[in-house]
Order: sequence, then C-alpha cells, then structure tokens
Amino acid sequence: MLLKLLFNPSLSIIIFIAFISSLSAEDIWEQDLSEEMKIGASTEGYDRVGLRCGAESMTIELKTTDNFSGVIYTQGSFHSRKSPCFIDPIRGRSFTMNIPLHKCETEQEGDRFSNIIVVQHDDELVTPGDAAFNLECDFSTPRDLTVTADLNSGRKKSARASIALLDADPGRDRRKRAAFVKSDTDEVTFIPNDHRWQFQLSR
Repeated sequence: MLLKLLFNPSLSIIIFIAFISSLSAEDIWEQDLSEEMKIGASTEGYDRVGLRCGAESMTIELKTTDNFSGVIYTQGSFHSRKSPCFIDPIRGRSFTMNIPLHKCETEQEGDRFSNIIVVQHDDELVTPGDAAFNLECDFSTPRDLTVTADLNSGRKKSARASIALLDADPGRDRRKRAAFVKSDTDEVTFIPNDHRWQFQLSR
C-alpha cells in the first residue's frame, strides 16, 4: 500500500504543489537569485584591458576574444545609455572609451580618480561571464618631466595607473578585488591569467 502511494503520479503532484505552496515568494526569490546564480569576477571573453590616464580623461582600450555585441558602460550609467559613459557596439573585438575625469560617475578623492566599467554580454542583464574593472588614475605624486624642447625642466603631475578585476554583480562589495595590476606610469594593461597579477585578499 505504501509503495502504491509513493509511486502514484497524482499523489506526487499534490505533494509537490503543497510543498511549493508552503514556501513564501520571498524564500523562492532568495534561493533562486542569491544562492544559485553567482556572477563572479570573470577572466573569460577578453584578451586585454588597457588604461591610459590623461589630464582630462581616462582612455580605456578593450580587446575581446570573440566578436562582442553587448554593452560597455561605467557603473551608474546603464540606464542613461549616453556617450561617452556608455557604448553599444554592433559587433567587433576592439573598443575604446574616453571617460572624462569629472563625468560618468567618476569618483575623486584628492588627486586620485577612479571609475568602474562593466563589460556586459547581454544588452539588458548582467550574467555570469560578464566582467567589471576598477580603473584608477592617481595624480598625487608629481614626477620630474621635461616640459619644453629646450630642456628646461619643471614639475608636472603625471599619473600612476591601476586596474582591478571585480565581480560584475552591482550588488557585490566593490572593495573586494579578485586581482589587480598597477604601474608607476600613466599606462597599465590587465591581461587575463597573467602571472604578474597582484592579489588582494578580501577583508
């Protein structure tokens, strides 16, 4: 009799419906999104990310592994979808963004400027495999540079550039970097799986 009850399809469906009904919508939502779907800090889909720090803007050069037709934007600029903070390429493997130091949600702390770009494969949703990078231009340390052709030397600020790999999920802690690379010059390049990465443990 017990076996008949266990293998009765109608009874199984009733038990399943009763179980689902006992769960609140909040329980189902939390389980599906926060436990099962992790975005993560992706090292797939791109070959390099380059940053050049200028006096007025950050220039980002991104090269993808395959043709890319998603969207690239600074964090906080997705809904406005306006240039220069957002680009929606039709297709390609090489992209350049010029992000003004005083626009596109760029944060300033003294002479240090930072922004986050998101490389999103789907036009509307952040999904596993997407990448995010924290870009930083630090002008706080001046260097001796030749400023004229007649070799008169002067003090001129030049940046130190760095790129950190982040979780693309906008709900994650932006201070937790999966890996980063920095330079004593105004240019730096981040390459996936490069042994020169510097790792920082989450705090």
